[in-house]
Amino acid sequence: MRPRSPAERRRSAGAGARRRASAPLSERAVPWLLGATILGSVLAIGAVHTPTLAIVSLVTAVAAALSLRASALGADRQPYVTALPTIALLALTAYTLLQAVPLPLSWLARLAPASADVWSRALMPLGEAAPRYGSLSLDPGATLVEATKWLTYAGVFVTAVFVGARHGARLGITLVFGSAFLAALTTIVHGLLGATHVFGVYEPRFSVAAWHVGPLLNPNNLAGYLNLGVLSGVGLLLTSRPILPAWVTGVGLTAIVGVGIIASSRAGLLVLPLGLALFALLAWRRRKRMLSSRRGSGTATWLLSLAISGGALLAALATTNRTLAEVADDNINKLWLFHSTIPLLADHWLFGVGRGAFETVFPAYRQWPGNIVFTHPENFVVQWAAEWGAPAAAAALVALGFAFRPGKLALRASTTALGAWVGCMVLLAQNLVDLGLEVPGVTIALVATLGSLWGEAYRERPLREAPPDDPGSARRAWLLPACAAASGATLVALMVGFGWRDVDHDRRELRAMSEAGAASGGWPRFRGELRAAMLRHPAEPYFPLLGAVVALQSRSESPIPWLQRTLERSRRHGRAHLLLAEVLASRGIKEQALLSLRLAVEDDPEVITTAAALARQWTQRWDELQRAVPEGEAGAEMLERMAVAWDRQGDMDLRLRCAEEAIARDPGRIKARWAVGDTLLAMLEDPSPTRCGGAGGAEAQRAACERQVEAHAAAIQANKESSFLAVHLRARLLLLRGKSAEAEQLLAGSCERLDDRISCLRLRVQAASQVPSSERLPPAIRDLLSATCSAPASCAAAATWAGDLLAARREYSSAVTHYARAAQDEPTEERLLKLADAAGNAGAHVQAAEALERVLHRRGGQDPELRKRIFDEKAKALSPSLTP
Repeated sequence: MRPRSPAERRRSAGAGARRRASAPLSERAVPWLLGATILGSVLAIGAVHTPTLAIVSLVTAVAAALSLRASALGADRQPYVTALPTIALLALTAYTLLQAVPLPLSWLARLAPASADVWSRALMPLGEAAPRYGSLSLDPGATLVEATKWLTYAGVFVTAVFVGARHGARLGITLVFGSAFLAALTTIVHGLLGATHVFGVYEPRFSVAAWHVGPLLNPNNLAGYLNLGVLSGVGLLLTSRPILPAWVTGVGLTAIVGVGIIASSRAGLLVLPLGLALFALLAWRRRKRMLSSRRGSGTATWLLSLAISGGALLAALATTNRTLAEVADDNINKLWLFHSTIPLLADHWLFGVGRGAFETVFPAYRQWPGNIVFTHPENFVVQWAAEWGAPAAAAALVALGFAFRPGKLALRASTTALGAWVGCMVLLAQNLVDLGLEVPGVTIALVATLGSLWGEAYRERPLREAPPDDPGSARRAWLLPACAAASGATLVALMVGFGWRDVDHDRRELRAMSEAGAASGGWPRFRGELRAAMLRHPAEPYFPLLGAVVALQSRSESPIPWLQRTLERSRRHGRAHLLLAEVLASRGIKEQALLSLRLAVEDDPEVITTAAALARQWTQRWDELQRAVPEGEAGAEMLERMAVAWDRQGDMDLRLRCAEEAIARDPGRIKARWAVGDTLLAMLEDPSPTRCGGAGGAEAQRAACERQVEAHAAAIQANKESSFLAVHLRARLLLLRGKSAEAEQLLAGSCERLDDRISCLRLRVQAASQVPSSERLPPAIRDLLSATCSAPASCAAAATWAGDLLAARREYSSAVTHYARAAQDEPTEERLLKLADAAGNAGAHVQAAEALERVLHRRGGQDPELRKRIFDEKAKALSPSLTP
């Protein structure tokens, strides 16, 4: 064998063009199928859902089979299947399949003791023995889905190699660039329309910010995909043999860069300029500067600069405060995520937890509080090691890294190839801290790019001598394509049969069953569904928690075993501890119940409000209450919430102690300071307060209380100048001193700048109602209604409140005005009856009768007492002399 000369390469290219023109339809369909796979996988929400993945996998299997068939019949007979990347991808597919194979539990205990332990205790809440079989994977259905993905990637690689060998890498790279452009374009269109559903059909299952709605909903996934498109587009723009017109590539780059910035992925924004710098450095080192382009380097440079500048301008126009906040976010929980994965790696280092099982296994190793589901460790190396085991992950990294090293891909001969390869490296670098490669649409684009580069590299390799004719070659030419198509179809069938019900599907379905009344008569059926789900996902803690909830509601069996299993599989599960606390309290085990409340708050700060309410309900003793309060920030917040929401008038001392302890732990807790002030004001209502710490008689005690209220108000204002709480305490103190006019004046001058303007305006109305002269009350009410009448419901509520206040003052004519407005905005029987009462007292008997008739109409005209009252009001209207 000898290297090809330039003349031979030109003759080979000409022969290749003639061969493509005369190729059969099946061979000419391969590039179209590759394009459909790349584009369809990303536009269909990244092909993350099983039905979409099944379709993409079947199309890929057909494309790979046609590629292998055409290659076997061609003169070059390139060994695509024996290429190292293909072997590595197929080996990973086979290994992933083996992880899902059921094994006797005794065998599994020798191979993977930690996994066997999970399987052996999976049915413990149901009181059943361990299942007889278990797999290396702790989520075999998800592992079958992952095996299908990897076989799909192998098929995409084979197809892309064929297309690259026959058409050059530029075609595959152009397909990836075009796909990134369309992904960016659809995201822009969704942003302009303010869409909340992708393509008006798919509703995301999580909150998605404006300008993030599109085919790839996760900003990190989108940024990684677009970065690959940017660097591919840069290479296409600077090549001397473009497929697309330069202006099309420039427009595409503008859109991709703009949406990539709007995506607000910190890692994506960091690696893109590094990738561009690496591309420039490698291009310079290989003496392939943009100035040497035959198309005119100046034009290409200006187009590239214009495209990037246009993208930055587009991003600036669409940037919001939320976008800037996402970019500036300093959250480093991902680093803690990597650290928490170390114990998981230690327990499952040899064979892993099973590809796709990380989401259900990781809760047992999560080390920080919160009710957060981590589907991936946000680092593809850590993910491979956790799910495949360290040996398989290391072998995969070495094999794939060696296969796609720069020298193997002939990057020196093509600017397009260089840009695409750097784009692949940028995507991989980003996925050291971001999720992305677990989305099939992203990895398909990556594999298609690398396959195209691999295929074009054959042009630089030595010529192969054509093998002699073999009588069995025709039969073998069909064997490999048939095996490829059959393997793809078989694995898709297995995935649909056993992996369709993923853990998210089971969570939503079982929760819906529990909320639909599983506790009332449906417990046996629900129990059976739970059993099936726990066998599909034996490490998932959510299913035993649902079992505990329904068991407690139905009182059919003890929820304790269910909660025990939940806490085994999720060491920090606040909701499980909260439920356990309720169970223990119902059995009179108060001390353990309070301790469980403390653990619940430590594990999940979101349950603090519920835990605080339960602690106040279960005990009225400070020493017992302390058992439910954890140390640190969570404990300070729990004490503050107990003090703020206190509703028992007889426990002022305990409320005061909770608030003061919260302040001692965190002096910046303004609501706790307000609670102290509010409690002291309640004490001041006592004619002889004796609990404010002052020396002397009642007057000294009152003075001490007032000084403390003012001190807390000053501390609140110093901490947050716009807080209504400081003004609230001062205004109430003035009202308590009988200085209602000063209180109204303070509120009138403060409400416009405070954070809780509505509450401030309400207090102003109350203060104005206590002023001896009545001229301050109407403007105060007008200001309140003006602030609240942005919606009919809030306007009606405020008008009703104002009417109640005026009716209590016996100002019935004014009360009628506000009741009538409330009944007009949101009529209810209660408001209509209040209107009738006020109108009757004001002498407006016709209006009273009309309001009562509306009530009678609502009641179907079947209320004799109401009919009599209407008759009386009409009679009074006709006999003015009877009017009081």
